[in-house]
Amino acid sequence: MKYFLGIDSGASKTEAIIIDENAKVMGMGRSGVGNFEFSSMEVVKNNWLSAIEKARSTVGNIEFEKACFGLGGADFPEDFEMLKEELESLNIASGGVLLENDTAIALRAGSKDYWGIIIIMGSGTNGYGKKRDGTSYRFYGEGYEFGDWGGGSSVARDILYHAFRSYDGRGEKTILESTVLEFFEEKTYDELANKLYYKPEARLNILDLAPLLFRAIEDGDKVATEIGERIAEETVRDIYALMKRLDFTEEDIPVVLGGSLYKGALWLPEYISAKTHIFEPRANVSLLKVPPALGASIIAWEASGYSLSEDKWEELLDFNC
Repeated sequence: MKYFLGIDSGASKTEAIIIDENAKVMGMGRSGVGNFEFSSMEVVKNNWLSAIEKARSTVGNIEFEKACFGLGGADFPEDFEMLKEELESLNIASGGVLLENDTAIALRAGSKDYWGIIIIMGSGTNGYGKKRDGTSYRFYGEGYEFGDWGGGSSVARDILYHAFRSYDGRGEKTILESTVLEFFEEKTYDELANKLYYKPEARLNILDLAPLLFRAIEDGDKVATEIGERIAEETVRDIYALMKRLDFTEEDIPVVLGGSLYKGALWLPEYISAKTHIFEPRANVSLLKVPPALGASIIAWEASGYSLSEDKWEELLDFNC
């Protein structure tokens, strides 16, 4: 039996999935930060290996035919060159290691024929489009200064911004004001401001603020609703930009929404789909159903000559992590 490894590694976590030659999921493991931009390379490599060993624990001491790593931080040619050397030094797979940006493996996990558009809003945001002929384009995904808005980091920052403005009178009153105090376990904004200014470590879990936005929206808060609208508007704008740049002419264009932020409310993907159809009725918008690491496993498996049938694809979509 041959085995194939897929890795999804980013700012908050590393996930590993093992499949066999029949594309059956055999094991899955998780560990910590896997993006070298957020920690040392030594820590990152250890987390890669930890996730792999956890996935291996359910299968045994197997060898991998091929492996594919989808890495956050693999953005520029210099990154790919450096990371490929680090991966090859691990001697993970006898048939070699493939390296992709994490957007590519997410698209593979969400599109049966590996083409279309993926928009990701996890801790940050990025977008990637790929045509059937292989032509592709990806946003930089490096943050606000590079034209990006979205993901937990942007939403958490906006929540803080509006909460403080609500408190000091410069902005509209919002229940996010009390939400933020409760989150940081402070009684007053003087205490909170002091904490955030003098204790940067207080912001370490700030991404956990983002899901609280949807609770405020459900309570009818106007400011929170406007932030939610911006999530949808930014997603639609990203989809439109990628479709225009790549000049899609195919029918039923797969558009995949990936990342934890899109799971914050059931209405969000449906709302984005409806707004997308205004300018592109051919778009088939769906939420990513399986982990991106599975997409990486499939890329490794296909690189060994296997092809994905419709039945096999449906089986993989039933995978429950």
